[in-house]
Formats: sequence, C-alpha cells, structure tokens
Amino acid sequence: DGYESLSDLLTEYGPLPVTPTAKTGGGGEHIFFKYVPGTRNSTSKLGKGLDLRSEGGYVVGAGSIHPNGKPYEWVVKPSKTPLAEMPEWMVEMLKEKNVIVEPQAGTGDIIAGERNMALTKIAGAMRRKGLEEDAIFQALIIHNRQKCSPPLNEGEVLQIARSVTRYVPQDEYKPTKALPDAWDVIDTLEEEIKERQKNPVDVWGIHYAWDFLSIVTGGKQKGEFEIIAGEPGVGKSYWALQDALFSAIGNPAKKIPSTATAYWCGEMGRKQIFRRFFEMLGVQKRNMRTGNMSETDWQFFNEAKALIVNSPIYVSDISLDLKEVRPMLEREIAEHGIEQAYFDYDWLINAPGTGEIEQSQNISRAMKQTARDLNIHVTLISSVNKMGMDSLSEHITKSNVSGSGKKLHDADVIYILTKFNKNKNSDLSIPPQDYDKIATLHISKGRELDWHLPNGAINYIRETPNPKFREMKDITQPNSLPEWMTRKDKTDGR
Repeated sequence: DGYESLSDLLTEYGPLPVTPTAKTGGGGEHIFFKYVPGTRNSTSKLGKGLDLRSEGGYVVGAGSIHPNGKPYEWVVKPSKTPLAEMPEWMVEMLKEKNVIVEPQAGTGDIIAGERNMALTKIAGAMRRKGLEEDAIFQALIIHNRQKCSPPLNEGEVLQIARSVTRYVPQDEYKPTKALPDAWDVIDTLEEEIKERQKNPVDVWGIHYAWDFLSIVTGGKQKGEFEIIAGEPGVGKSYWALQDALFSAIGNPAKKIPSTATAYWCGEMGRKQIFRRFFEMLGVQKRNMRTGNMSETDWQFFNEAKALIVNSPIYVSDISLDLKEVRPMLEREIAEHGIEQAYFDYDWLINAPGTGEIEQSQNISRAMKQTARDLNIHVTLISSVNKMGMDSLSEHITKSNVSGSGKKLHDADVIYILTKFNKNKNSDLSIPPQDYDKIATLHISKGRELDWHLPNGAINYIRETPNPKFREMKDITQPNSLPEWMTRKDKTDGR
C-alpha cells in the first residue's frame, strides 16, 4: 500500500530529491529529510501506508535485524549523501492534515505492577489488526506517558512491541453460536456418499502424478496440509514439480481431470522451473541450454509447450512473507480457481519469530489454517535438521524434519523422500546398477490413510535423460493391489 500511495504522489508532484534512504527488514523504506519545525508524527496522512516520524518519533535504524531475520540497511548512505529538504508539496500536505499529539504526564491510571500487562494487552490488540513493530511502539510510547505512573522507560516499551510482533496476527476471538447437533454433518456426509455412489472411484481426491500413490491414499484431499521432506539433492523439488505439473495437465485417457495449481518457489526462478517442466515432457536440458536443438527436440518442445500453456498451472518466484500467503491464495482462487498449492521451500518464506523453531511453528500453523479455511490442498516442501543431514539418507525419519515438533502435528500427511536403502532391498527385480537412480517415498503420516504399505514406502526410479520419477509399482500387474481394492461386489440388491 505504501509504495502504491507514494507512486501516486510522485506521479502528481514529481520525483523526490536524492536523500539518505534505508531499506527495512520488513520490506519497506525509510526516507530521511531535514527537520521541518512543527511537523509531528502521523500515520497515513500523506497516503495509505505512508507514515511520518518527526518530533519524538522513532524508527528502527540500519544495522538492526527484523524479527524475520532480514537486516535494515542503507540504500543511499548519509555518509555520502546529505539530507535533502522536504518537498514543499509534502510540507503543505502535512500542515493541512497533521494531527498533533502532545505527550502528557502520567495520570496514574496504570500503576507499577500493572504497566507491563496493560501495555501488552494494548499491543496484542493492535497486532491482531495487523500493525507492525514501529506503529505499535509509537502508540505504546504515548499511552505509557499518558497513563502509566510512573511511565516505563522506552527500552521496556520497545521490548513489549518486539515481543508481540514475533507472532503472526490472529483475529480476536468472537463468541459463536452453540455447538450444533450431529444431524447437519451426518446429512452432509450421507449426501456425499450417495453422490459418489452414482460414480464410484478409487481416487476421490486430487490425483497425484502417480497411479499407485493416488490409489493407496485416495489422492490429495482438499483442506489438508501435506509436508514432503528430505535432505538436499534427494529430489524432493523435482518430485513436487512433477506432481504439480501432471496434476495440472491431467490425463483424459484415464479420466483424470486437470487441477488448477499454484506453485511458489523461493529457490529457483520461473524460467528454471519451466525449463524443468519441458525436461519432464521430453525436451533434453542440455540441448535447450546449448541451443543444439534437433527437429525432434523442437517437436517435443512444441508439444510440451502446447500442454503447459493449456494447463492451469501458475508459478511464482517472488519474495514471500508469511502474512502474504493467504491473500495470494485467495486471489488465485478467485482468478484461476486453484485447488492445490505448493510452497518450495519453508525456510525461504519470511516468517516472524525469534528463531527457527518459532518461525517453523508459525509457518506450519498458517499453512494448515489456510488449507482448511480455503478448502484447498497445500503442500510444503521442507528440509531435514542437522541430525538428519549427518545421518545416512535411508535412515532419515519424520523426527529429522527441520523446525518445530508442532509442525509434525499440524501436517495431515507427511512424506519423507530418501535415497534407496540397498542393504534392506527385498525386491530382487531391482538390479544393483539402478540403486543410485532410486528414491524411496516413506509415508510417515497419513491422517486418513486406511491401508498399510509394506515397509510404509514406495520406490521411484529417475528416468533418463528426462528427470521424471517413475513409480516402481505397476498396478496393471496381477496381485499388485490388495484384494479389497480390486474386488467388485456381486451381491444382488447392492
């Protein structure tokens, strides 16, 4: 909002003079001018998202670290550029709209022993409205001076503001109606079963890119939050990209519908992601990179291009703050009707919190809540912790997933992708020369999973020269599925 408001002002009045400018850890800017007598602190007087700090004002300076871990730093350094005069049009706007708040002596309404709790409650209320540290601090300073007797020192007030803004803003609790009886949900459940009975299917959720995984799990369920984790280099991003792409494409021959899909990646750019899509559809990467494209390559390229551009897959590589995730998905649902979203990977999302554990907890809780509230399937790609890094890949378990243990509780489904454990291989059909090409997907958690896989895992082999994962489970072969998955009821009257 601030950048948009500033752009409107610059369009009307012309560019700002060159003056010291700092980039904030939260993604904003601090633009400094010479002091103008009579100006006071104000919020959004120049425009939405544009705040002024003057007499008695405070900003977090360059060299500080934002709670999300990003630094405040100079873009235009004051050591090289002197302070510019504030533009006349800006001075005039401030004179017209300025609201002056004079500090007052404490009235004694809040006495020693109650000050911290009272200010924390006020800060919490402002945080629930989405205010950030600077704005909360400024408001607390005024309230502290006016109401606390004696007032707290500014350092203590700043600590309160920082403490509250570590957490993702949450809406204030609002009393709801009494809990309903069972009939409403039972009616819904019954209608859903009857509707599915008209056209029974093995996969009632969103299809994965692989048949066996889809049948075993019933597919990806809307409203669920899924984590796929693994050490760097094991192929989890390729696995997720393949799943996203082929879910979006669908398969009319198998009556698998295409699914509108959003994919956010903080590690790779959009061009690299789409190059991988072309690889998965048969175009050799080296030929694309070198330009040594044969007629066959171009044929594959054009066929792949037609598939991709006609499939509902939407890719983003923008810098992403956790608070922006839900608005982004709401927009994509409204504009493109997306039903599933992937985030690759968790630590590249800017999240509030004083450390990895707290940040991880905030990310997983926001993802779970968003999946449920928006009724879409959300997949979060995650790394493993140091213990997992130091272990053999095939020994990694869900306890090695990086971040908070609450992350594991938040997830409805957890997959761990590891290297193939050749020492425990019981499948004699796999030749030793293929061991290094195989990755194993472990189903570590499935809240609704109703069938236990042998060893809880599925093997995938990387095809060459195209980097696709092929499921090493041919469901067309006899006895490849359990009897209950293949039986057909022959009883009359059913």
